[in-house]
Amino acid sequence: MNTNSHADRIDVTGLDILRGDRLLVEDVNFSMHGGDTLWVAGRNGIGKTSLLRCIAGLLRPAHGKVNWNGQDVHRHAPQGIAYQGHQDGHKPNLTAGENLAFWKTIYKSDSEISTVLDRVGLNDRAHVRAKGLSAGQSRRLALARLLLSGARLWILDEPAAAMDVAGQDLIDNLIAEHVAEGGLAMIASHTPPRKIGKHSRVLTIGDVHG
Repeated sequence: MNTNSHADRIDVTGLDILRGDRLLVEDVNFSMHGGDTLWVAGRNGIGKTSLLRCIAGLLRPAHGKVNWNGQDVHRHAPQGIAYQGHQDGHKPNLTAGENLAFWKTIYKSDSEISTVLDRVGLNDRAHVRAKGLSAGQSRRLALARLLLSGARLWILDEPAAAMDVAGQDLIDNLIAEHVAEGGLAMIASHTPPRKIGKHSRVLTIGDVHG
């Protein structure tokens, strides 16, 4: 556990996001600290994914700022932020274990691959190529990568997609444990997480008119 974890902070100020010439997200403002959870709600196509990608530093806003621990994520490569989107990003011809070994090197993680695989219920799939995993298993492997990252801020876009009930419970438990240890979690989903902790809020993305 990071003993300074509760000092982690993200500030989103006056965020506008365009899709082509259309204003997709307008004037989003919020702050989060260690131990906070934010559920991003809104109908399909309203801009939730664009908002999450922008906060992760992967998409530039038309206006506004995203500061992570005092640094603009669009000017400095953000450290300690992990974004999990719709694409799992596995190397299809590598096994589940080999994929994690690759990311363990990238993240310079001290975690044992077998421990992480066991945590997400994939120990018996360690030697299966990623392309041979079911959709739900592939999502579990993405969660294992998330655990390896050691990131303090998790930005999760529809993390329960393709998951069965057991998989959804796993996600809820991982998020609850992460924020209980002082991490931050931002989740876009159709339904709210069931275990989002006492320091949780909802940000509803609505239609932009004008």
